[in-house]
Amino acid sequence: DSCPFPSAILLRRCEPSEAMAQSSDRLFLEEVCPILQQWLLEEPVRLVANLAKDPSSIIKAQEFQDFEVGFLLSSEEAELRLKVQYPYLADVISSGSQALLDEVMAGLPIRGVQISLETNELILGLSAVEVAQDEVLRQKCAKCLASVRIWLFIGPLIERLRWLRAAVALAEAAAKQAAPGNGAAAASAAVGTPPPMLKLQVRRLETCWIVVKPDRVLVIMSVNLEVEVDVALGRAFCQEFAETNRKNTDVLAPPCAFNEPKDPPIDLRGELNLETPNVGFLTLTLSDQMVRGATDDRLVTLARPVMTWRNFFHFHLKHTKSYLHTRLRRRIGEWQQSVAGSRRQKKEGAERIRRLASGKEFAPPPRGSSTGTSALPTPRQRAP
Repeated sequence: DSCPFPSAILLRRCEPSEAMAQSSDRLFLEEVCPILQQWLLEEPVRLVANLAKDPSSIIKAQEFQDFEVGFLLSSEEAELRLKVQYPYLADVISSGSQALLDEVMAGLPIRGVQISLETNELILGLSAVEVAQDEVLRQKCAKCLASVRIWLFIGPLIERLRWLRAAVALAEAAAKQAAPGNGAAAASAAVGTPPPMLKLQVRRLETCWIVVKPDRVLVIMSVNLEVEVDVALGRAFCQEFAETNRKNTDVLAPPCAFNEPKDPPIDLRGELNLETPNVGFLTLTLSDQMVRGATDDRLVTLARPVMTWRNFFHFHLKHTKSYLHTRLRRRIGEWQQSVAGSRRQKKEGAERIRRLASGKEFAPPPRGSSTGTSALPTPRQRAP
């Protein structure tokens, strides 16, 4: 139901003052950080065992730099502390991510310790005592905490998809109860006014607009790349991605459209201070047919690949460049072999014939022989 997208990861042991200071461009295909999830599974048991021997025991802080989000795992007494640092936390937390976090963590021994919008930090606490002896509960908590990055990204879209799901149900109920011929008007009145367009900056080089309409939700992303060499490849990839989705007959795939930088989508043409990206605008559409009667898990499945599309894009862009470089090196090697094979081979026993630029044959005298040399004056014999 969803595509595995790449992510970046860096792991090292560090002091809290040094945390969140590193980055990496290494990729892996899982949606969550596997090393962070493994530590969340092992550290509660280790912490409880150490506390039984020494009540003042703590675990040394460990930093995990995931794609766009930094994590710092530490402990305080019998509680594991996971600090999440996301540069645009203030934008997403008030647009639906806070409600989604409360929902997915309900019933788990996880509590919100602190949210700082000034420093863009979120601190979550996990009770090590409650999960140390229950492996199933420990796995649920570890997966939930390791997926915080996903919950932050998809929270705003989940909130709008729920509105669309409720609007579809209200429209159908109003159309059934309306008089013959008034079904469309009754459905439109029951739906009401959609939420206003939401503008978010979820990444440093990406602005996201979520446009809600009575029958669909549009997710518009600006695609911008720092390296000029990647712009042409990125634009070709986006065009092919949109063309493939347009021809796709699978109803589960959201329709997609791509706009050039000078031709923004219609919904953004009245936007003030619109920054023009160097690649273009990509629009993904989630229709009312996709959310009709959908469960909350289904909404998460729809929202996850849409809001993490940038990771998918960068992953394939890097692999495309690697593939092109490999082909280029192979073609150069074949060309060098063909050039080397095109040289005329010397016949055995045949005398080598040299020619001047005019085409005349030229037979140079043997080395060390003075025959055929011109009687040119030496520097001492030249006239002053």
